[in-house]
Amino acid sequence: MKLSLRLSQWLPCLAFGLASLVSAVTAQVAPVLTPLDPPDWIVGGEVDYQIQYTGTATRFSQGGLPRGLLLDPRTGRITGRPEVADRYRIVITAFNGNLASTPLVVQWLVQPLPAGTAGTYQALMDRNSWYNGGYGGSLRLTVTSTGAYTGVITRGQHRDSVSGRLLVIPGGQVSPSGSFLVHRRSPYTPLQVQFTLPLNTGAIVGTLRETAGTVIQISGYRSLTSAGTLAGQWNTAFEVPESLVGNATYPQGAGWAIQRISASATISWTLRLADGSAATASTGLGSSGQTGLHLMLYNNAGSLQGFQIYDPVLGLTTGSLGWMKSPFYSRSYASGFPLHQLTAMGSRYAPPARGSMIFGLTPGATNSRLIFTEGGLASSYTFVFGVLAGNRLSLPTFASGGNPYRLTLNADYTQGLVSGSGTAMDAVEGNPANARIGTLSAILIPGRSQAVGHFLLPTSRSSTAPILSGKVLGEQNSTLD
Repeated sequence: MKLSLRLSQWLPCLAFGLASLVSAVTAQVAPVLTPLDPPDWIVGGEVDYQIQYTGTATRFSQGGLPRGLLLDPRTGRITGRPEVADRYRIVITAFNGNLASTPLVVQWLVQPLPAGTAGTYQALMDRNSWYNGGYGGSLRLTVTSTGAYTGVITRGQHRDSVSGRLLVIPGGQVSPSGSFLVHRRSPYTPLQVQFTLPLNTGAIVGTLRETAGTVIQISGYRSLTSAGTLAGQWNTAFEVPESLVGNATYPQGAGWAIQRISASATISWTLRLADGSAATASTGLGSSGQTGLHLMLYNNAGSLQGFQIYDPVLGLTTGSLGWMKSPFYSRSYASGFPLHQLTAMGSRYAPPARGSMIFGLTPGATNSRLIFTEGGLASSYTFVFGVLAGNRLSLPTFASGGNPYRLTLNADYTQGLVSGSGTAMDAVEGNPANARIGTLSAILIPGRSQAVGHFLLPTSRSSTAPILSGKVLGEQNSTLD
């Protein structure tokens, strides 16, 4: 059967199609972007801004957005964090199909991070029996110019890497801040760390806590990149507080540290503590001449932690460092000792110039003395010796009666160290067979005109006998010269 349509039947269909096409073309118009007075942005600050318009927009384009920001071409939403401060000329266009809006030109200001925000921060964490086993901890963060940060948090024997971005607000009135989680093994929940970088202080302050748990404090400083006049070697002694002198539970000697401050403000530590343990460390220098040390010891069974300050004018350094040891097998204080605060006192050190005497001494055979106290001695004693021209040491002999302790001494003036030993350091009268062999180590501190350190002496001649620490103090022998 053959089908056919009359012209009268085609004409209405054709008219309807043409009307629809004209209507569609007429309805498709370009969107209109709404003028805007944009708020300032800030480097590192979170941006979430919706472009406003009227009409229909099927896509968006832009030119000139700061690095770190993106425009969603489907929605017209700007998100991200700007990375570079500047005043930007941004051109935004909206489209409805192929029809483009009149471009919207916006001058948008991105403020820099508050001055002094970027840098490396070093902080110490309060000792807490639950959070860090009572050993304390540290936080080291490096903040970039974009407001991103990376670092390491140490809690006793635990060490975790951290990263994130600062919360920064335009206007320069609100201190940058940040937060991150420290994850722990199940079933323990993550710890929460919050910190702030107070404006114009070069400081970092913060807290660590469990959810609804005890809060402990974190505090520290931004490290300098140039040490200025503080560069050089500093010799420091760490002494037991007066209230604990004579208490044999605690090592009675003085520890010491050689601290070399580089031109770039890094401090390299070489330490020897009063129980004979040795360690090295590296810290940064703050704008007030401060440095903070957290050091785990005894295979994570003890720690040394605290702040020290260097005074470039007086050339002296002071501080307070907490020292503790849990029970840990060794001949020196195997039962450990409680936390106690050591007093740090020291000064700049430089080897004596050619032809000069250490501490300004007048050369002589009896111009110096060492005073030995505590450490298991039956009684304290003083050993007199001489520092001759050229800073050569001159010790009396055993035969002369002036050296019943059979002491030998060596001075390293390059570093400012005095070391020695004595085969009868306890000087048991009339019975040399019972004499105990001891060693000594002390550091020269020009600002005190003293050598300060410790001697180590076993409680008996047995090779397994416990070793005790006593104090040795070297100074001018003013009573005889």
